[in-house]
Amino acid sequence: MLMVLRSLARSGVAGVREWTGANVLAIVALLLFAGRGRIPDVLSIDVANLLFLCAPALMHAGFERHLGRAAPYRALAALVAASTVALGIFHYGVDAMAVRVALSSFFHGIVCVAMARGLRPSAHASRARYPIRFAFGAALTLAGAHAVRALMYASHLDAKVTMFDSSPVNLVCFALGTLALPGLTLGAVMMANAGLIGQARYAAEHDHLTGAWSRRAFFGRAERAHADAVRAGGALSLLILDVDHFKAINDTHGHAVGDRVLADLVARTDAVLRGDACARLGGEEFAVLLPHSDSDAAVHLADELRRTLERATVPGAGGAVVLYTVSVGVASLDDGESLASLLQRADAALYAAKRGGRNRVEC
Repeated sequence: MLMVLRSLARSGVAGVREWTGANVLAIVALLLFAGRGRIPDVLSIDVANLLFLCAPALMHAGFERHLGRAAPYRALAALVAASTVALGIFHYGVDAMAVRVALSSFFHGIVCVAMARGLRPSAHASRARYPIRFAFGAALTLAGAHAVRALMYASHLDAKVTMFDSSPVNLVCFALGTLALPGLTLGAVMMANAGLIGQARYAAEHDHLTGAWSRRAFFGRAERAHADAVRAGGALSLLILDVDHFKAINDTHGHAVGDRVLADLVARTDAVLRGDACARLGGEEFAVLLPHSDSDAAVHLADELRRTLERATVPGAGGAVVLYTVSVGVASLDDGESLASLLQRADAALYAAKRGGRNRVEC
């Protein structure tokens, strides 16, 4: 798991640092536990328990940061301190191994419950489902195992068995203990990879300047919409819009202001059409697919969009206000028409709008 996490060290994924630290602490803690009887008890019991509780606490902090929330470091530090004090009392005050095990499982269980609560799949519907469900299931399983272990030792059902006897209870507990961090880390790595894949897909499908769909993504979406319209006999319309006199905006106000105009166009287009609809074909030219919209509906939407953009203002240099307009070409799919033909007719309508005086819609 450490080697896998190492491969993500420079990815910029939030939480990787905490997950790596958790695995390091768990390894050290397990080695200290294994030295029981050969190294001082303060190392094999007190320090080992402290490190072993810090490990899931760090995992929880990593999950919280990865999900875009503030890690509850103060609450986790208070829990670790309370656990350390309680375990010290039942080691140096009253040497009661069964109580120590019950308390240790109780504190671990609290962390696992908090972890599972933060990983609820229902609260992260926008994320990849399987990784979040896997991590949630691992945290919930560990919480249940710690609850059973705490109850068994608290009720002295296993009081005659020492910590290192090979009873079924101890074997199961040690197995879960050693697999806990690898299991949680596997879920964390899957979440991280899903996030990186999502970022790469978004970067490939969207224009980095405006957030609009990229040209390649637009044509992929257009081909699917065209196939659906042909198969179902439904309507499909297309808008192609171009910012009027965009070169003059760049020359007068600078390219930074021109970039703001393009970003503003995309944001307002998506707002008018109530969705992620706009694609940048190149330069100042954009396209909008309108599945299930006939010619009349498409022209109405295009004119509403044109009027919205006509009223838009963009901040320029030195407190200036920049206005801009668009010309829009509209085409609706004819029976048996190809996608290339639809695009060609929409492009021809755009040039007709420009020849007609700009800031207008042509169908």
